[in-house]
Amino acid sequence: MADPRCDVLIVEDNAMQCDEMAEFLRRADLTVEKAYNGAQARDQARLHEPRVVLLDFNLPDMTGVTLAETLRALLPTTAILMMSGRIDGLSENTLEALGITVFVNKPVPLGPLRAAVLKLVQKSRGGAEAPQQKGWLAGGLGSRR
Repeated sequence: MADPRCDVLIVEDNAMQCDEMAEFLRRADLTVEKAYNGAQARDQARLHEPRVVLLDFNLPDMTGVTLAETLRALLPTTAILMMSGRIDGLSENTLEALGITVFVNKPVPLGPLRAAVLKLVQKSRGGAEAPQQKGWLAGGLGSRR
């Protein structure tokens, strides 16, 4: 039986950016679902149980932090990558408390993003839980800024 889980859920309110990231990741043979707001993301997460969530911090209906809390409760082993061009008031303690695996500054560097997502998906497919390495996108998964 096929695995019902998708590899990646992209949550990004800028449809053009979301579609571009999705296409780029699909070219790496990843299954990708998209959501353009927090409510859609919750529904997609329940339906597809993504291995990795790429989550925009600024969404039209809620913050990425609020959505990350919901997603963490629904999907305790899913890796969550937060991305934003503006992070007013977002501390590394908040990211750590929510189990955010990596933070990505926008504009998102697609090559390193794909490398990090592929590593996370492969670990998940192998039965591993979301990696505990925290930090900013650099050097593959995460590193301190």
